[in-house]
Amino acid sequence: MPGSAEQVVSEVGKRLAQPRLGKDALVKLLKQAESALSELSQSSSLHDALRPLSKSLVQTSLLSHKDKDVRLLVAVCFIEVMRILAPDPPFTDEIFKEIFRLFISEFVGLADSGSPYLTRRMKILENVAALRCSVIMVDTGCQDLVLDMAKIFFSAAKQGLQQCVHQAMVSIMTQILNEKVTQALLDVIFRNLVKEDKGGAHKLAVDIIQNCAEKLEHTVRMFLSSCIFNKGAPVNEHKKLHHKIILELFQCAPQMLFAVIPSLTHELLSDQVDIRLEAVQLIGRLLVFSNLRFGQENQLVFMEFLKRFSDKSAEVRIAAIDAAKVCLVRLELFSQREIAVSSGNIAQDILKSLEGRLLDFDDKVRIRAVYAVCDLAKSNLSSFPSELILQAAERLRDKKISVRKNVMHKLLDLYRDYCEKCSKGIATINPHYEQIPAKLLLCFDKDCGSFRPQNMGLIFAEEIFPSSLSPKERAMHWVEFFYYFKSQHVKALRIIFSQKRRLLLEMQAYLSLRAKKEESSDEIEKKICGSFRKMSASFADIPKVEECFENLHQMKDNNIFKDLTELIKEGITFATVRSIRDSFLKRIGNKHPIFNFCKQLSTELSHSLFNWEMICAILEALLSCRNESTHFAESACDLLLLVALVFPSLFRGSEEYLLKLFSEESVLINEKTLQMLAYLAKSACHLSVNFSSDVYLLLEQKCIDGTRAESKYAISAIASLIQSPDDKKFAKLCKKVVGVLKKTYLPDNHNIPTLLQSLGLILEHSPSMYTSYDEHIIKFVQRVFVSSEFVSTPGLSPPDENACSFSCKLKIYCLKVLVKSCLPRTTALDRIENFLKMLLEIISEEFTSITICDYDKPYLRLAAGKSVLRLATRWDSHISPKLFRTALLMARDSSYIVRKSFICKIYGLLKNHAIPIRYACAFALSSTDCAGDVRTESHRYLIEVLKEQGGVSVHQNRTSKDSIVEHPTYAVVFLIHALAYDREFPLNFSEKETISSGFWSPLVVMLRELVEIDNPNRTEHGPTSSVSILLGIFSAVQKAQDLSGSDITHKLHILSKIGLLMVKELDKHCKMSDSPRHILLPSSYYRLSASERKADECCQLDLITDSFVKRILKAHEPYNHQEDTECSIITERPSKESAPKRGASSSLNKSSVGPRASGQDQGKVKKSSVLAEDVSKKNDQNSIHSLEKDKVSSCGSAGTKLSSPGSLGLAKEADSRDRASLLENQNRPTVKKIPLKSDQKWEFVNDTMLTEDIPDCDPRDCELDEDVGDCDDNFVKCPLSNNKTGAGLRKKSKRALDLRSAQNSGLTADTVSNVSALERNKHDSSVILEYHELTPLFCQVRCTRSRKVQA
Repeated sequence: MPGSAEQVVSEVGKRLAQPRLGKDALVKLLKQAESALSELSQSSSLHDALRPLSKSLVQTSLLSHKDKDVRLLVAVCFIEVMRILAPDPPFTDEIFKEIFRLFISEFVGLADSGSPYLTRRMKILENVAALRCSVIMVDTGCQDLVLDMAKIFFSAAKQGLQQCVHQAMVSIMTQILNEKVTQALLDVIFRNLVKEDKGGAHKLAVDIIQNCAEKLEHTVRMFLSSCIFNKGAPVNEHKKLHHKIILELFQCAPQMLFAVIPSLTHELLSDQVDIRLEAVQLIGRLLVFSNLRFGQENQLVFMEFLKRFSDKSAEVRIAAIDAAKVCLVRLELFSQREIAVSSGNIAQDILKSLEGRLLDFDDKVRIRAVYAVCDLAKSNLSSFPSELILQAAERLRDKKISVRKNVMHKLLDLYRDYCEKCSKGIATINPHYEQIPAKLLLCFDKDCGSFRPQNMGLIFAEEIFPSSLSPKERAMHWVEFFYYFKSQHVKALRIIFSQKRRLLLEMQAYLSLRAKKEESSDEIEKKICGSFRKMSASFADIPKVEECFENLHQMKDNNIFKDLTELIKEGITFATVRSIRDSFLKRIGNKHPIFNFCKQLSTELSHSLFNWEMICAILEALLSCRNESTHFAESACDLLLLVALVFPSLFRGSEEYLLKLFSEESVLINEKTLQMLAYLAKSACHLSVNFSSDVYLLLEQKCIDGTRAESKYAISAIASLIQSPDDKKFAKLCKKVVGVLKKTYLPDNHNIPTLLQSLGLILEHSPSMYTSYDEHIIKFVQRVFVSSEFVSTPGLSPPDENACSFSCKLKIYCLKVLVKSCLPRTTALDRIENFLKMLLEIISEEFTSITICDYDKPYLRLAAGKSVLRLATRWDSHISPKLFRTALLMARDSSYIVRKSFICKIYGLLKNHAIPIRYACAFALSSTDCAGDVRTESHRYLIEVLKEQGGVSVHQNRTSKDSIVEHPTYAVVFLIHALAYDREFPLNFSEKETISSGFWSPLVVMLRELVEIDNPNRTEHGPTSSVSILLGIFSAVQKAQDLSGSDITHKLHILSKIGLLMVKELDKHCKMSDSPRHILLPSSYYRLSASERKADECCQLDLITDSFVKRILKAHEPYNHQEDTECSIITERPSKESAPKRGASSSLNKSSVGPRASGQDQGKVKKSSVLAEDVSKKNDQNSIHSLEKDKVSSCGSAGTKLSSPGSLGLAKEADSRDRASLLENQNRPTVKKIPLKSDQKWEFVNDTMLTEDIPDCDPRDCELDEDVGDCDDNFVKCPLSNNKTGAGLRKKSKRALDLRSAQNSGLTADTVSNVSALERNKHDSSVILEYHELTPLFCQVRCTRSRKVQA
């Protein structure tokens, strides 16, 4: 069409007005119009030229044409006309509405990026934005069209738009909102703002809000405020999302929320849990997106947020914890300096609140708090406060098992991550993280399946380290975390090690038995079944594991068992272990029913917990720091020592390192390394190195110049290395030690304690050395005890008021030397009696020649008392009743330290079964101590010892008919005997007489605990129950008498009757018919009553009634530990402080016969047979054992009377009588021992009891005793002696006494000497008392003793 653009437009407009134009004609004409219009620029002068086209376009037929091409071209022409004639296009409001509807319909196609019409549609959109047509839409009231257009824009934006299209849409929406903001349009924007898909629609919404922030602020604030405050109003979908809206607005236009944020406090304080929960989650996210600046800018809201950590709802508290974790992890990821500085206080406040939730009362909250702490620590090991990790680890001791399990797994995960980062060099050794394994061992619990030794062993073997960690790195971490192990950790680890060792040994035994299967027999099958039972004890589910072992045993593939054999070898590497395990499990097959069991078994059997590679790595690291003592070196020595104790064979292959370690002097040659060497030398690990020649000189030097502890283990190592006590090296060493002692000037030489330690141990290991150097030893001991040259030497006074002086320590060390020299029974028989008398005089403070200050006397008494206890482990039958009672009175010493140390020593010996149970009486005697902790400990010791011994005696009852004397109840025999010698013994039993509470306390405490050993709900008692034995004992005592006189006998009868009534009162179901028919009483304490009771005695016994006993029991109700508060301050009393003075001091240590004893009574004692004296001495030694544990200072608890004081003096009457008895016996003929045939049995018969076989005493060897106060010595059993001798005995048909050894002799009518006494007689004819050279201190009578035995 020729002509200008104006003419073309005008002509097209006229032609479009023609009716019935077809599509093609319309399209052609509209394209010509589009082309011509595009050439025209904006000008109001073109109004007339465009009028025909404008009129034609507004025709209904064109605006609503069905063809999309026509409609698109019409829309393009409209927008061009509006552009050219702007700002005053020639259309009415109604026409504008139709035009805008046409435009919006075309905007739908903007999402179709492949459409050929996209260019025309974009042109329309851009022109609409440029011409601000949206303003016309708002002015003409086209709100519905505005909403439709907004929805179409967001819908198109989802598919992705070109930047120009996106900007045009933003511009249009901005124009609309700047003109008028409606809630409906805002809802459309918010709906796209909070969508999870952060695509083009979200970006469009963000850009719109950012452009209109100021305009929208008021409307948004009103909307959000209504959502927060008007919870009861109808809720639309957008109100439910108001937290998301706030979160999105906070990120794109935070200034819009300045007036809204403070309102969040209202939600945090809401009564509805779900509202508080959502508010906490929202604020947590706000903190995250602001890098915690939100907390600083909104302090009130933040403080209320912190309070939600202690919300009453567990859900809210958990949400707060999760929010805190996310915040702090985000902070760690973006921890620029400026952020860290600006948000430091906020982060600390959050951490503090998180820390508080570790102790939440809800277990789920505690678990979540631990998880949060561990995750935060993993996110940044270096900057996270490690102390918080240790607090989280404390939850391993949580009362809830579920909490402990979750915490354990989370801490293991954290520790593995820490080890892996250390291996890669990302992290360095951190002491706080290295304490995690120690914390893990705190949850060691035998009663909980997940924390039993079996599972804890697997954890330390497989789970605590990453599988990729090398043996050297494992070893270094072991050393690091072992430094933080306390005694309870070491004990738990030793249990794990020991259990693993038992499993390995039992598997070795099983594999050996299986190799003999060709010799199949019932005996071998029984042994195999026994091995299965023993090995099953190392697993949690014992019955199921036994069945699995049976299934494994039935497998035919011998290669499986070859793998097991290889697996338990100790010299293989970690890599080999993994290879063998993989091969073993592959042979089993992962579909086999016992696959999981075999997997665990292979882990348990392999040395993945600790192996020789780790030993070598530790030794190598140790050698690198040999010239300095660090915590690493200390921990390494401790760890190696523990491994040497349990797995000494793991040191094979490390001989080179061991030689280097002990090759020259260094700070590492100390007590622990020497102890390790001693254990390695004792073990049968067969190290391929001759330590005897290579290390001996170093060990010898330590015996001279080292500490006492170093010399102890050096001697032990030497004894193990040379393997023969008669080796010349021992003689050479002993000569050297004695020679140094002879040249020593006492006050100035502080190495004397080491020399004395070495000397004592040499004499113990090589008894023959004593005979070679006895004169030198005795002279030196005499010099130490008698010399006054250094009693008050300046500079050697006690460092504090609770320690003795150096001179006193030397005396104590001398006693230790003499004790150790007497421990070997083969060479000390001729010296033991005199040494025991010396100890008696020291304890009684009758050794006037000793030069010692008053301050040190308690310590010397204590050392002598402990010496008696130590000797009792070997020579109990030689301890006289007098020494026994005297030593026990140390438990009532005036010094608090002495009392406590003495009962602690007794407890240690009893726990190790080194001395008889009768020593437990000491704990009963100390039940009224004035110091609260002594009372409490004594009571606890008594309960523990009685229960443990009760369990042992139950086992003995099945194997021995004479186990009553081993039963803990038998201690009562010695307790009442000791009480009978108490000078405070009450003699008035009338109803009006005040109960002497302090006196009866030991008996009540002992009986109450013994009765409780039996099941309290039991209604019937067997003959071996505690109650039945007690009834039998008291009945037997009533028919016996004391060896010393009738006065004591009368008291024994009173005590036995009161005890009998007490038992009946404490156990209402007991019957005399349940008591055993035969009760043996020690013949050194009791004998058969030979006369009728006097009338006055019978009358006095009649005064003891049930009501009297009830009053005693009422005065001694079960002990209340709260009473300790009144006396607990006394526990701080220094050792020199005296206990409260009591009227009848040292009542149990007074004369054997009380002051009321008549001359006739004493005469009876003198007329008693020599045989009775021998038997008395024998069993007095047994009595001493039980009483030594009785004597703790007694001071009544609330409402009780003070009883036996702690003086240690012995009555002169008893001493003179004993000496007279000794001299009287000197000239009597020696007793001949008559051997008994194996088929002969001797009985004592009367109407109440028969003697039965009593098992021989069970003496136990004990290891080296250390300084005063030590009570944790180890003890080893000595072989029992089966030799029994007797003289003048009648066979079964006549009354006779069965001969018994050592501890407890039977009650006898015609008393005879016991075996130990007879053994002594064999040597007495040639004995010269050993200490006669120490005149006047040790002066004794040169005498030859003999005994006469009456039939």
